[in-house]
Amino acid sequence: MKNLDTKLRAIELRAQGNSLIAIAELVGVRRQTVADWLIDCEEEVANLKAIELDTLREAFLISKRKRLEQLTARRAQITDAIEKRDFADVPTEKLLELEEDARKALENECSGACIRSERELKKAKVDRISPVHRSLPLGCDDEIFSEARQNLIDVTHLVIEPKRRGNGQKRAPADG
Repeated sequence: MKNLDTKLRAIELRAQGNSLIAIAELVGVRRQTVADWLIDCEEEVANLKAIELDTLREAFLISKRKRLEQLTARRAQITDAIEKRDFADVPTEKLLELEEDARKALENECSGACIRSERELKKAKVDRISPVHRSLPLGCDDEIFSEARQNLIDVTHLVIEPKRRGNGQKRAPADG
């Protein structure tokens, strides 16, 4: 299926940070077609971006681990020095600032993007597309409501999306 392969390639290229124009040229479809695909697959693109980021993080895991160890050791040294100090000593304020800076740096190093499961992606898509879903009572996440939500997505696509013409392929320039 060329259209499905083309759409998947467009989603991958967007996750890698390519512009709509660049993607359209690379996969051979109109820019508006690419934009429509990406709107439909917003959650999948975000998930692929998270996977790409995770791959990069994994590649640099050793250096990150080393930075974490250094920051942890530095924070421990600062904390030990603060505990030994008399708080009447003026430089203690500076040590408290350094401890806070080290804590913030550790928090920044440990934060990351969240990779979602297919089920979480579907639920996020329903939340984005269907305002009706948000009005369901709490505790309605069983199979019956999941199926109802999916049916609502399918119906919403029929109502919201205009009928598209053509196959999404770029037209060849007319000789003339």
